[in-house]
Amino acid sequence: MSTTPSPLTTSGAVEIAASALSGWVYTLAIADKDRARRLGIVSTPRVRQWHLDLAALGTATVALGAALPDAPPALQRTLAAGSWTNAMLFLPLAFRPALADDRRYRVAVAGSFVTTSVGFVGFAATALRRRRAARR
Repeated sequence: MSTTPSPLTTSGAVEIAASALSGWVYTLAIADKDRARRLGIVSTPRVRQWHLDLAALGTATVALGAALPDAPPALQRTLAAGSWTNAMLFLPLAFRPALADDRRYRVAVAGSFVTTSVGFVGFAATALRRRRAARR
């Protein structure tokens, strides 16, 4: 087994680190609402979603990158891009909740969901295909 992490595992590890750092923003939004408002944060629940999505998706990408380190590079890039964009798209809503109704924002979210879905389903299909091949 290689000691060099796959690109997806590396991306996931950085995403988990970003989650750890985003916890400070969430703490500020909870503990000092006035300061958070002065910084432009108007929706603490969206900060929480951003923070938790970074953690969840980062963890999932580390797990899949470690489980299938030689997955097709295009599949790794697809999941990494979807994982980051899915989580990061919550952050603008912390400052401008009305963006959720903006068509351009919704298109970006839809694209991110498609990318993440293709990535996760692609990894599942790769794992299933390899498992079946190993049984033959």
